[in-house]
Amino acid sequence: MRLTVIEGSNFTILENILHNFENVWIRIFDIISHYGYADNSDPLANQHTPIMKVPTFYSINTGVSLGYFQMIWASFSIAALFGAIHCAGWSSKILFSSHATSLLWRISSAIITGSPLVWSLLFVFYYAYEESESGSFSQKVYDTLGHVFIYLSILTIPLYIMSRIILLILAFVELRDLPPGALATIQWANFVPFIH
Repeated sequence: MRLTVIEGSNFTILENILHNFENVWIRIFDIISHYGYADNSDPLANQHTPIMKVPTFYSINTGVSLGYFQMIWASFSIAALFGAIHCAGWSSKILFSSHATSLLWRISSAIITGSPLVWSLLFVFYYAYEESESGSFSQKVYDTLGHVFIYLSILTIPLYIMSRIILLILAFVELRDLPPGALATIQWANFVPFIH
């Protein structure tokens, strides 16, 4: 990947970096989306030849942008819910070994909750752009907002990955300083009455 600055244009160094970074992600997405079938046709729709396995990244081609949008929205909603579960660490009942680890947990959980929401807004504006009238003011607004969220999405992907790694490491690091009651034997018969 080569960074080039074109003289006489409005490109800045940051725009070039983001543009090159965006091209890398587009190439990665193309590789992943075409894994299993290169011509973008549905291999399971051909009933003439038996199919021994389903391709790895197989998904039904709905042919309708609303169906695609709903699948993307559901995926990002589940990812945001997964992040929201980690926000339980904000509770005062969950004790961390230091204020720094507590702060790191809170920041990382906020990032893994907010990043999928940013990504879903990208697809909301993309869908709105596709559904609006060609050349209208609303289409221009959705186009502009879509470009803003493309750059925000590109910036949040590395943050999301780092936050997931940080949360995994913190979960294991915090096992060294368990509170005294964590190793106590629980008398389950006192809590579940039908065991007696």
